[in-house]
Amino acid sequence: MYSKLFVLVLVLFFSSCSIEEALDPPTCYGGECDATFYLPGGLDSNGFYHIDLDFNDQYYPRFEILINANPTDPWWWYNDTPVVQANFYTEDTWEFQNDILPVVQPNRVYLSQVSTYSMTGKRIVGPIPPHMEGDTIYIEPEVFWDAGTASRYKVFSELKIIIE
Repeated sequence: MYSKLFVLVLVLFFSSCSIEEALDPPTCYGGECDATFYLPGGLDSNGFYHIDLDFNDQYYPRFEILINANPTDPWWWYNDTPVVQANFYTEDTWEFQNDILPVVQPNRVYLSQVSTYSMTGKRIVGPIPPHMEGDTIYIEPEVFWDAGTASRYKVFSELKIIIE
């Protein structure tokens, strides 16, 4: 009897999660790591944003992509602050004084905490030269939730933008 009980305890012990895994909170507040992106133009039925820019000003126009994301769980915060960053990548470029410039900078944007449940940030796209009017640019957003060993990284659907 005791040998069967001992074997059962051993099986349960070796097949269960570690104590640390069972105690770790989720990576993101509320359990799911997600973000939303907002652009100034309308979204058509084919998933393209239409951004109307004014090319008649002294400087080439720009526009913003606003990012809202949920923060990491407070357990993972550094100095009482969640760390969430967004990156934007594109292959769309233009030439300025012999330099090839991407229409969106690929360096990270650290999001700011708005509340316990929300973080926000923005990325400026541009400047956009007049010869790109009528073109479609593609931007791939990525978000990283820094939570030590529980960090999460997510690539989002490509933003398809028609410059008007």
